[in-house]
Amino acid sequence: MSDKEIIESVQFANHQPTPNYVPTEGGQLVTPEFLAFIQQALSGTLADNAETQELDPQVKALAEELSVIHLPAWQSKNSPRTAEATVTGIKQATRVAEYLIQRGVRVHPELEEIRWVATPGGPPGAFDTGIHITKDADGRWPAPDPESFYDFDDIEVTQTDAGAWCAVHPRGLSFQAATKTEAYAGVVDQLRQRIEQARGQQ
Repeated sequence: MSDKEIIESVQFANHQPTPNYVPTEGGQLVTPEFLAFIQQALSGTLADNAETQELDPQVKALAEELSVIHLPAWQSKNSPRTAEATVTGIKQATRVAEYLIQRGVRVHPELEEIRWVATPGGPPGAFDTGIHITKDADGRWPAPDPESFYDFDDIEVTQTDAGAWCAVHPRGLSFQAATKTEAYAGVVDQLRQRIEQARGQQ
């Protein structure tokens, strides 16, 4: 029988309707609720959590450190391989922080040997590898030159299936052109603009 007719449609008890998705500027599909949450988080308009406000200041400070952890590039002493800088975090950071404080763990800023600095004009901290700095000879934390965040050597140029060339920089910049040189030059111009803007804000 070639022609089939649907007599009845049945939905099981555990059936969940497919959520509605909306595209972001980058082309990702997310739910409207998630998009609203991200927008509130970036604008600082999230509703205050009473439980967070009542936290011990030491617990709160440690929880903020644990929720988003920026790891620098790392190389094992026994291996020539190097791990790239990355961003990670600990789930239930507040609970973990409270437990660690009870165990006697404390943050001592005077013992800090390395510090993370966000990329000027870069993405939010949870998506930004930034760079790590150390104290100078006088024991002070230097203000890094914006150019140190935007290394021109990190530009990668590849050809798309359609034949166009696309240059990409890991700081979230990209440019597509008909030739490899034009694509590379496009990202270089973007890097220069970012660096000039960052220097103007210092």
